[in-house]
Amino acid sequence: MIKEKKKIVILGGGFGGLYTYKSLYRYFNSNDIEVTIVNRTNYFLFTPLLHEVATGGVAHHQVVESIRQVIYKTNDKLHVAELLAVDCEKRMVTTSVDTLSYDILIVALGATTNFFNAPGAEEHAMVLKDLHDAIRLSTTLIESFEKASEMSDIEARRKELSFAVIGGGPTGVELITEVAELFNDTFLRYYHGLIKKEDVSLYLINRDPEVLGPFHPSLRKSALEVIKKSGIKVMVNTGVKEVTKDGVILLDDSFLEAHHVVWTAGVKPNPPMFAHPVPLDKGGRIIVNNSLQIEGCPDVFVVGDIASLTLKEGDRPLPMLAQVAVNQGMHTGCNIKRMTEGKPLLPFSFESKGGLASLGRWKAVADIYGLRFSGPLAWFIWRTVYLFKFLSRSKKVKIVVDWTMNIFYPRDITKA
Repeated sequence: MIKEKKKIVILGGGFGGLYTYKSLYRYFNSNDIEVTIVNRTNYFLFTPLLHEVATGGVAHHQVVESIRQVIYKTNDKLHVAELLAVDCEKRMVTTSVDTLSYDILIVALGATTNFFNAPGAEEHAMVLKDLHDAIRLSTTLIESFEKASEMSDIEARRKELSFAVIGGGPTGVELITEVAELFNDTFLRYYHGLIKKEDVSLYLINRDPEVLGPFHPSLRKSALEVIKKSGIKVMVNTGVKEVTKDGVILLDDSFLEAHHVVWTAGVKPNPPMFAHPVPLDKGGRIIVNNSLQIEGCPDVFVVGDIASLTLKEGDRPLPMLAQVAVNQGMHTGCNIKRMTEGKPLLPFSFESKGGLASLGRWKAVADIYGLRFSGPLAWFIWRTVYLFKFLSRSKKVKIVVDWTMNIFYPRDITKA
């Protein structure tokens, strides 16, 4: 008698979804399960390096990996489509292409940009959430210098070269410091005699008192010193009321002229449309039990940014971070195996390994298991940690080659 395979559907091809997939094959073989990954693209996007794509440090094809190359050995399926609805009672997933049935469902749809209902933000600000965003930002940076180099009017040139990043968390800080390095070390060299350093204005706007809020105060101070030395004007305790085509209106109603604005101030979950209500927290994340299941839907696991799990009463839900998504994905594969064997599921636990933030080439801050330091060693560890989060060995080798070449050669400033 042929054993019927368990149909497992994974919604999302990010860290949570693909690390769940990898984990499944630690406990099952291809004769036991049939996995379908539903994703809007055919690639896994390594989002922590998008700021390097935007600033010419890494080619855009280096931060993506083909999902089909990950799954082809097991003959699993990739379903490239937009997700429309999930019906937990019928165990059905509806997409823009087809309807899929499942025995076990993993929801790992990640997050999208949160504009906090700021008027004009979605319309006028750029973001940095996917590959197209990074390419668009790269093109904007290059085009702005090309336009400015042809301008004889100083005020018009300085307006064209005014940039503001809203959000002083790791994404905003990493982006603005890379932009400053691109401008100071690359653009000003090639546009010598056409554009002066004082023509460029770079702003980092943060509503909190300090940048890099999740980090230790000593690291926040170190980071702020590096940021300011790069020529970036840091505005803390400064909220944004509105974004216009010419700049930013702050909460005190003052106006900051910035021809180019990038919004990195927050993210929000990207939950699917369920046929029946599921519990959500006040931030819109799906509330799960300690086994990462939706109460009342034991065949549905939720991992990554979209999952709301509080480990201790009174604590906040686990943060929306890649290291959380990776750990939850690995844990879920184990629990699915236990479920199929009729064993009790294991509760998820998490201990942060710390945090890393790049501040440009050879500069970073690191908090690893309570050890806090900054400078070239932190930068090297930052790169090493992220390198090993890529899925395939070939991609890791290609990235190492790219990074090594970048030490000796300037950033790429060709327009995509």
